[in-house]
This record gives sequence, C-alpha cells and structure tokens, in this order.
Amino acid sequence: MKNLLRGPAKKAQILLASALFQALWILPSDALAQRTLQGRVVNGTTNRPVAQQKVELLTLGEGMNKNADAVSAADGSFRFTITESASSPHWLLRTIHQGVNYNLSVTPDQDLSQPVTVTIYETTQSLTGVEVSLPLMLAQASGNLLYVQQQYLLDNTTTPKKTLARADGTFSFDTPARELLSDLSVSVVGLAGIPLPQEPKPRSEGGYHISYPMKPGVNEIRVSYKVNYASNQRDFSHRLFYATGPTKVLILPASLQVSGPGIQPAGSDSRTQAAIYQVTPAAKSPGLQFKVVGNAPVVSDEGEHRPGDGHDHDQPQAKVVRLSNRVIENKIIILTGFAVVFAAAILFAIRQKSASRQTAASKMQTAAVRKRRG
Repeated sequence: MKNLLRGPAKKAQILLASALFQALWILPSDALAQRTLQGRVVNGTTNRPVAQQKVELLTLGEGMNKNADAVSAADGSFRFTITESASSPHWLLRTIHQGVNYNLSVTPDQDLSQPVTVTIYETTQSLTGVEVSLPLMLAQASGNLLYVQQQYLLDNTTTPKKTLARADGTFSFDTPARELLSDLSVSVVGLAGIPLPQEPKPRSEGGYHISYPMKPGVNEIRVSYKVNYASNQRDFSHRLFYATGPTKVLILPASLQVSGPGIQPAGSDSRTQAAIYQVTPAAKSPGLQFKVVGNAPVVSDEGEHRPGDGHDHDQPQAKVVRLSNRVIENKIIILTGFAVVFAAAILFAIRQKSASRQTAASKMQTAAVRKRRG
C-alpha cells in the first residue's frame, strides 16, 4: 500500500507527533501508572495465613505518608492499587502484631505479578535461643579520653520462630563507670540498614538495657560513648552480660601501647589504619578489660573548625573514625552503609525529579502567559 500522506500533510503529522511527545515528556502530572499490589500475611511462628490483619501502605518519598490500608481475608490475602509517581519511588507495607511493627519494602522495579509476603511472629519473653556476640569494637584516643564504638549482634534462633519482646529489656549492656561516661548513644539497625535510635535505661544492678523487639534472625545493636580519663593511662573495663566470645578491638592511634588479660595483637586494619587486637574474655565473670597507654592528638567530632574557635588551624585536625557497618562475619554481611547511601540516593532522586517537574511546569506557565499577552 502506498503512503497516502505526502508533502505538507506528512510534515504536519511529524510535527504533531513531535509536539505530543514533548508535551507528554514535560507534563507536570505526578501520576505515571497504576499497578496492583497483591500480598499475603503469614504467621512465621505457625506458618499459617493470618486473617483480619490490618496492613498499611506507606509512600516513601520526602517523608513517610500513609497511602491506604486494608484488612487481610481468611486466606491472609490483601490488595492495593498503587500509583507510580515522581514523589513515590517506593512503598512500605506495615502491619502491627502484638505491639510489634513488621515492614516490607516494595520498589517500582519489583515484579508484582506474584503476591508479596508480609511475615509476622508471635512474641516471647524467654531468652532461650538468644545468643549475643560482640565481634567488633573501636577505641580511638583523643587526648586522654576514648571514643568507643561497639557493635553487638543478637541472634534470635528461637524454635519455632518468635520475636523477643520484654518490657524489662530485650538487650542489656555494660559500660565503664558512669561517672567517666558521656555522650552515650544506642541504635538498632532497622529496615534498609537505617539506624533506629533507642533510649538506654539504667539497670538497678548496673549497666543499661533497651526494649526494642528483637525479631528472628540476626539483630545488630550499636553502642557508642566517650570515656573521660584523668591521664593517658586509660584503664578500660566493663562487664559482659552474655557469653559473647572473642572480640576484635581496633585501637587508634596504632602507636598506643595496649595490654590486658586475654589480649593478643592481630595485625592492622587497612581501612582505618588501626592496630587490631583479639580479646578473649574469661569464662568466669566475663568482661572486657585492657589498658591503653600513650599520648594521642585531640580529634574532631564536629567537622571543620572556623577561625576564632580556639583550635590550632596550623595543625591538621584528625577526625573521629566511624566503624563501617559490616559486622557480621562467617559469610553473613550486613551492608548497612550501602543501604544508607542507597536511601540517600533515593531521596536525592526524588528531589531531582520534583525539581525537574517544577521547572517544566514553570516553563509551561511562562509560555502560556506569553501566549495570552501575544
């Protein structure tokens, strides 16, 4: 068949198609497409579907907003209609069971042809099947004080699987004497590796505890604080409330002298340039105990300094080293650092898309004003 559009008619068709394409490209509407999100709520303790369980659909963009909610049917199924837009790069399914939040992230590139599964668990107060380790710790001297970062792993291996939930604490830890302590901070690694700050509560018998529900599997807890010593003879010690096993201790600066019971040098860390020591706590009355001796430069925990702030700007300012978020060894690694970067990238992408759409809308409005004036 011959092409019936020739000359001016064909040229007009091309121009019309081009105009439509450009209009669609810069259209400021957020709505891009609608998809159906199907899922099931399953009880991981009983391995059965859960009926009459409320499920919330949250939009993750510049903040977290509730989009819709549904109640699971007798077979545990639920359904949402979701709208892809520039302001909602991905979604979060949330449900609450026995006071514990359970979440599942859903991304736009995810195959939604099959139902997703939101798993909940029954709760328990029993510590049976719970093991705690302290695989990694960093102690960085700054003058006479020590910046301490500790990464604990709580492995919940309860059978059948249950979430540990106790009002009197799900995880306990000790520190050096409280009168030497400052800037105590505790967080639990949550979904996508985001640290969730916790409020440590003092225990009557010493130490602290948090009450965050510990779900089946490995839970990472980060503890950090400063220990303020009167001299460069820094005697570090605290109890261990669990049989944590050996701990890898990174010491900065690496030139400091380190000694103590059950401590052995184990090389150096290429990332932090810290000296590595392996500490094996005693079987009876387990605890961490070692001595760090020597002069150390004062390090900065506040970023760059300004003129007139009392710092010597002729000398380079060392900074506090942060432990990377990989702490699970033996072939199990949590790349929480990359997850945080990923989350930041998502937020950046949201802002970029929003900005581009606002610019496009502004251009269209300007063109419309000029057209009316003309």
